[in-house]
Amino acid sequence: PAILRPLTPLSQFIRRANRLLSISHHTAVTGKLTQLGFQFSNTKHEIRPNLYLNQVPHNRYVRRYFYDMASESVLSAVKYCSDGRISNRMAVTCLIPELNPSMDAYRIGTLLELARGVAVTLAEQNLRVRVCVQGSM
Repeated sequence: PAILRPLTPLSQFIRRANRLLSISHHTAVTGKLTQLGFQFSNTKHEIRPNLYLNQVPHNRYVRRYFYDMASESVLSAVKYCSDGRISNRMAVTCLIPELNPSMDAYRIGTLLELARGVAVTLAEQNLRVRVCVQGSM
């Protein structure tokens, strides 16, 4: 079960600024802005130990870490949408090598496991979930 943490004013500002930078195609600055927000925030942000990101394909532990982060983010976005804080149009962008079709380590199974993890997390909260798959073009 994901825990919904309230956003601080600094987090809200950084999210909105990152969104504007992404829309204006200045994505190189978003990482620096996020890192600056981490430095100014009072909360402690740590990456789990034994998270070997240079091994591709990633082992189950690493993939599960990304699935849990994505599921928690989608669940919090759905809750914010139900509160009227954000619009109901959302997109999930996960930029790990296994989910990038232009890289040689692309794994369609990772994408399916991610979709299953997000769907199960939402279904556990008694939300209706429909997974649609687009056919090949």
